[in-house]
Amino acid sequence: MKPNKKHKHDHRRDEWRVNSLGLLLLACSSSYAAQEPVQKLHFSPEFFKIPGVPGNADKESTDLSLFEEKGGQLPGDYSVDVLLNGQVVERMTLKFQVSPGKPGLSACLTPGDLTRWGIRQPVHPENLCRLNIADVFPEATEKLDFNKMQFLLSIPQRDLLPPGWLRVPAALWNEGIPAALLNYDYSGSQQSNESSHSSSQYLGLNGSLNLMGWRLRNQSNWTEQRSRRGDSSSRWSSLNTYIQHDYSFGQGGMLTLGQTYTAGDLFDSFAFEGIKAESDDGMLNATLATYSPVIRGVATTQARVIIRQNGTVIYQKNVAPGPFELRDVSAFSSGDVQVEVHEADGSVRRFTQASGSLPVLQREGRVRYSLAAGRYRQDVAEQGQKRRPDFLQGTVAWGLPSEFTVYGGVQASEHYTAAMLGGGRLFPVLGALSVDVTQARAQFDPDRSHLGNQQGQAFRFSWARGFDATGTSLTLAGYRYATSGFYTFSEMQQFLQEDGNNPDWQKTHLRSRVQLTLSQPLGWNSEFGQMSLSGSQDSYWNESGTGQNWTTTYSTSIARATVGLSFGYSQTPRYGRADKTAMLNFSVPLSGWLPGGYLNSNISTHNGRTTLQTGFSGSSLNNQLSYSVSQGWQNKGQGATGSANAAWLGGFGQASGGYSYYRNGHQWLYGLSGGLAVHQHGVTLSQKLSLDGGNALVVAPGAKGVKVNNGNGISTDWFGYALVPNLSSYQHNNVALDINSLPDDVDAKNTDTDVVPTRGALVSTPFNVSVGYRALITLNYSPGVIPLGASVVVKQGKDVVSQGVVDSGQVYLSGLPETGTLEVSWKNGTEHHCQADFHLTPSETGLNQITAVCR
Repeated sequence: MKPNKKHKHDHRRDEWRVNSLGLLLLACSSSYAAQEPVQKLHFSPEFFKIPGVPGNADKESTDLSLFEEKGGQLPGDYSVDVLLNGQVVERMTLKFQVSPGKPGLSACLTPGDLTRWGIRQPVHPENLCRLNIADVFPEATEKLDFNKMQFLLSIPQRDLLPPGWLRVPAALWNEGIPAALLNYDYSGSQQSNESSHSSSQYLGLNGSLNLMGWRLRNQSNWTEQRSRRGDSSSRWSSLNTYIQHDYSFGQGGMLTLGQTYTAGDLFDSFAFEGIKAESDDGMLNATLATYSPVIRGVATTQARVIIRQNGTVIYQKNVAPGPFELRDVSAFSSGDVQVEVHEADGSVRRFTQASGSLPVLQREGRVRYSLAAGRYRQDVAEQGQKRRPDFLQGTVAWGLPSEFTVYGGVQASEHYTAAMLGGGRLFPVLGALSVDVTQARAQFDPDRSHLGNQQGQAFRFSWARGFDATGTSLTLAGYRYATSGFYTFSEMQQFLQEDGNNPDWQKTHLRSRVQLTLSQPLGWNSEFGQMSLSGSQDSYWNESGTGQNWTTTYSTSIARATVGLSFGYSQTPRYGRADKTAMLNFSVPLSGWLPGGYLNSNISTHNGRTTLQTGFSGSSLNNQLSYSVSQGWQNKGQGATGSANAAWLGGFGQASGGYSYYRNGHQWLYGLSGGLAVHQHGVTLSQKLSLDGGNALVVAPGAKGVKVNNGNGISTDWFGYALVPNLSSYQHNNVALDINSLPDDVDAKNTDTDVVPTRGALVSTPFNVSVGYRALITLNYSPGVIPLGASVVVKQGKDVVSQGVVDSGQVYLSGLPETGTLEVSWKNGTEHHCQADFHLTPSETGLNQITAVCR
């Protein structure tokens, strides 16, 4: 008699228990009503006669008046998906009531509901809750689909508001609850050889204090280096501290105050302290293409990648042998960064990663802007700087008719001015093309430099083209400084921090830069593989060499194996000779022997040193455990090498560890990352949170160990809370519980919910769960039999903790306290009612079967 667990926890079904003949009758009549224009049905109580139960054959033994209307259901509050003309617009709880003279139930709507859903206001909005939607908007319809728990609205186009720029109306944005959020990323290494021992540690912290839509953010890190001789150095750096708040007027945007970066789409980005207001493309309906720099390289061993900007470590990560791509360097603006690849054998490779956001073509009517004012920061970790000039900067791009975009900007400081003007268009044959020119004037201090006043121009063009016939995707961005007198604002400030007459610094004065990205599938549907090429080349005034960074890859599938080939070339004049890497690798799945496992092998060369590695890797336990083991060999007397690595992704974060050895030494690697939130319910640990996206706090008090479908390894903690990261900001997100993981003593009235978080928000998502006893209670009622369909509720204070429907004199309830009172009513609760006390005890079967007297 215990209900099926799958349906028992499904929030889209009430817990009905009816005899089989009555269920068949209701199903058949509903099907018939869907096909025939019958507005009212009549059920004879004789069909529900229960043999052996006196008094149930008369009309009063069965109360089915609410089901005689087509689509009839009990009035009340229901959590439903609201579908407007077939599209989900919101999930919410609506009050449904009987609409006189209309079939089924009608929703009690408000003017605010219509505004959020993009429906125009009626002439008399005060009547919305009392009328059927068809009485408000001619030709409109509404329907409650009880089986799917959907409220279906059909509104004529003439009664809809014109679509806005925002993806989701701002009225549906959820700013989240007051909370303190923190991400941590710890990594370390221990390296030993015959002559030395060294260690390093890195701790990155990224925090946010959320209150009333404001975000107080800070990004800091700590680094430490130790050697066998006892030498050690450590440094704590606070990279950025700022507050943020979004706004929806105009086309939406973000206001930032504090330490941040200027926009890098037109001018070079730089760090500053001050105020910034700029557009946020994540709010928009249309997906706008943006150029996001990616750090690419090749590691020949188990390596540690360190990224520096202006001499400060902004990122560090352990990577596996092979090509790598780092896309989550949050402090990376459009300025150049220095990349160091520390191999397991102690060798270090360095190169400069060029970057620059290309001007983005805008749709007609779109105005994309950035306004900034404040004080320049050269080194984000340095407090005592020599010169920190105030400045103003503004940029704007405006989408015009006929696929044209015009853009421009200005920079102004005490001794520097610059102005840019450009335009672009999407040409049907040529592709997307933009061209601009910048005029700059810099006044150098004559006491510190022989340069004096300098002025010049910089010309830039960018081009992107896709070729359908070949599947080629090509992006080319070229920059050429026409005169040696052109200085960017950042170059001038860097010059003022150094010795202005130092010829070595003048060699870093950029003259030209070319960036190229090419992607090419080979054969029909990439049957012969995929090839890519990306890189940049820089030239400098007063420097004969060039800075280059190029990576090319090729990958294909042969039978079940995946084969890859990659080449890397990087050179910086100030660092001497070029770094050259090449790697050939293949991977074969081991699904027949090791589910989720792969056999891997690769051969790589770095400046003449060759490494051969073979091993296996994979994941298991629902992809929460990842592992790799390899054995290798190096030439030039290096001998055997090997490594083993493992990582575990749990609900509270990720832990990783690794070991590698080579001829004269070995290395240990370890790491720990995750997140936590302090909120009104306490402290909850989690995987890394999305501070630039959205997050949800699952609130299911008492329901511990319930899995969440929004990510691997996420489940509620001992108190019934869980953090769900990586939600899309300003978009609809579904947060759902895994109903099959609910404990036996837990019932959930709803198992999923819809949220629209703002950027960086922690949105509370309460789930209506009941933790307690389950019982099948037989009700004795001295005047006769309590009819089929009678409503039963159990309350604690004013809160309803359980409810059900009487069938054959019995009711099934869950989430019950040990003692309580049943409140029974029928005939809509106005004609008959009674109460029954109950007392429950633990049961081996999990289901109490008791009898209670209803008085």
